[in-house]
Amino acid sequence: MRSLDWAVVIIYLVWIVYDGLRRSKGTDKVDGYFLGNRTLPWWAIGLSVMATQMSAVTLVGTTGQAYLTGLRFIQFYFGLPIAMIILSMTAVPFFHRAKVYTAYEYLERRFDVRVRSLTSFLFLMGRAFSLGVTLTAPAVVMSAILGWPLPLTVLVICVPMIFYTTLGGVQAVAWTDVKQMGIIVSGMLAAVVVLVLGIPRDVGIVQALHLAGATGRLNAVDFQFNLRETYTIWSGLIGGLFLMLAYSAAIRARSSDT
Repeated sequence: MRSLDWAVVIIYLVWIVYDGLRRSKGTDKVDGYFLGNRTLPWWAIGLSVMATQMSAVTLVGTTGQAYLTGLRFIQFYFGLPIAMIILSMTAVPFFHRAKVYTAYEYLERRFDVRVRSLTSFLFLMGRAFSLGVTLTAPAVVMSAILGWPLPLTVLVICVPMIFYTTLGGVQAVAWTDVKQMGIIVSGMLAAVVVLVLGIPRDVGIVQALHLAGATGRLNAVDFQFNLRETYTIWSGLIGGLFLMLAYSAAIRARSSDT
C-alpha cells in the first residue's frame, strides 16, 4: 500500500471514532445511552438498521456466490419485506407501549430475573459465535491487502468499534452506521463503474449480459416447488420470512423507541 492508502485508512478510523463520540449527547443517562434521547431522525435509524444487517460476510459471500452460481440466492431475501411489515405491526408497537429499553427488560418484568439472565446469556453466546465469522471475513481481506497477521487485523477492526460503542451508546453506533452505509454504497457504485469500463470494447454491455444470461447467471427467480433446490421463491418466502423475523426482532424493538 502507498502512503495515500495508509492515510485514508487512518483518517477513516479516527473520523468514525471522533464523530461518533462528538454526536453522543446525554449518554451519561440510560435514556440517552440506549435510545439516543429519542432524537435520531428516521432516515438515520433506517440506514443504521441496514448497515447492521449488511456485514462483510454479505458483501464478500454473496458476490462470490453470485459469480459461481448466479443470482438465485436473492430469493432468500424475498421474505424480508413481509417480515418487516409483520414486525412493524406487532413487535414494534408492543415494545413501544411497554416502555422498556430492551426485550430482556420486559422478560424480567413478565417473569423474573432468572429468565432475563438466561435469555441474555443465550443471546450473547449466539452473537459471540456469529461475530467470529462476521469479523473473520473483513479481517482476511484486510490482512491480505495490508500484509498484517490476522489477529492484529481483528484487533484493528474491533478496538475502535468497542471504544465508540462503549462510550457513545446508540448515538455513536447509529451515526457511524450512516457513514458506513455511505461508504458501502459508494464502493458498490464504484465497483459497477470499474466492471463496466473493464468490459472489452468489442464485446459491449449488451453482449456481456446475453452471455451471462446464457450461462444462467441472471436467473433470479425459480417458481418450481422442488425440495431439493436450495433457492426457490418458496424457500425464500417461507424460510427467509422466519429467519428475518428472528434476526430483526431485536433490532426493530430497539429502533421503535429511538
